[in-house]
Amino acid sequence: MAPRPDFSLDTLTHDLARRAPPGPLWLAFSGGLDSTVLLHLLARAGLDARLTVAHVDHGLHPDSAAWADHCRRQATALGLAFHGERVVVARAGGLEAGARTARYQALAARAGGATLITAHHRDDQAETLLLRLLRGAGVAGLAAIREHGDWRGLPLWRPLLAVPREALRALAEQGGWPWLEDPSNRDPTLDRNYLRATVLPALAARWPAAPAQLARAAARQAEAADLLAERAAEDAAALGAAPDRLPLTVTALSAARRRNLLRWWLVEAGAGAPGQARLAEIEALLAAPADRAARVEWGGWQLRRFAGQLYLLSRADLAPLDRERVWPPGAGAPTLGAWRLVPDGKDTAGATGARPAVWRPKDAGPLRLVPAAGGERLYRNGCHQRVSELWRAAGVPPWRRAQWPLVYEGETLCCVPGVGVADAWRDRPLEAWALMANRDRD
Repeated sequence: MAPRPDFSLDTLTHDLARRAPPGPLWLAFSGGLDSTVLLHLLARAGLDARLTVAHVDHGLHPDSAAWADHCRRQATALGLAFHGERVVVARAGGLEAGARTARYQALAARAGGATLITAHHRDDQAETLLLRLLRGAGVAGLAAIREHGDWRGLPLWRPLLAVPREALRALAEQGGWPWLEDPSNRDPTLDRNYLRATVLPALAARWPAAPAQLARAAARQAEAADLLAERAAEDAAALGAAPDRLPLTVTALSAARRRNLLRWWLVEAGAGAPGQARLAEIEALLAAPADRAARVEWGGWQLRRFAGQLYLLSRADLAPLDRERVWPPGAGAPTLGAWRLVPDGKDTAGATGARPAVWRPKDAGPLRLVPAAGGERLYRNGCHQRVSELWRAAGVPPWRRAQWPLVYEGETLCCVPGVGVADAWRDRPLEAWALMANRDRD
């Protein structure tokens, strides 16, 4: 028989001190039972010098200001730094989800460079797994709550996932640590509250180890999800995928591997995990005859097919170049909406490599970066050539033709990105630049 877990104050304190990530720490402190216990554990673990206690007042209850004051006093009594903030909660999409988003947005804006600690525990894990089972989640969803994660780049640490709620209550009562009770936690119309008050107690009455076993199942699903992510990364590399495009040869994979890769690719790009219905739309797009107008749209994202690739585009990626810019010599290039110019010497991909090349004479004065209006011609190889035909021959996607600037010297078109320069520049020493999407890094 496995030894009974030790959830004593000394054991948990030592465990937190040993496992704490380096650098500044911020505790998301609601004043409730769970975060109150975690507050005292962190203070006892010797982490106080790098810990900030943060409370977000959602303004959803008449007593919320008093709760915020309680949290401030609890942190101050322990000699801990405190940050309090009131937010406005968007109610579209559900009050609970809106409060969570507002809370994390506020904390992410203030806790730059820190790890955010939350007090999720074993019972939360069991509840989350059951909720996701009932919603038909896949393997990644059934991994439920992970000890380490991130929210839009903000590192998260949840050190109490193995600890049951009853153990936390015992510690709070033993220590005489006051905590707040949010009346909304007793509202049986909320799914999580119903599971907590009705379903889980019934399961535990019949199967006492149910919460622990559900948490164990979530951990196994997390391991399976990691394995699927590794497989997807391998498939992406083998296909030559990029963050914004996926070769249509993905259709050669088995259906299960293809769907696994699509999910992983979209999540990695920040577009979120697609549900079953959206995956079916994407599969239909992959199977459709070549048609540049075919697309799948959701939120601020689009998927389009072009020249053997499936492109993932955000709203910003699709924004056209709105106006002419001046490109002075000897200075950094101006911003270009969804794109920017980078010197070839600072870009390992090179202006003549995977990114579209832009050139300028070393002896040139100010140049003009002009949005394409249609009908422009570049005088090259002794004749005028339509820019639209040059871009089509170079495989430039239609939406990018409205984003990339044409380079003029005075009134003369002298460079077309991704194509080349006019005859007038052929005999002049040139500097190589490249267009880089703002979503990419130098």
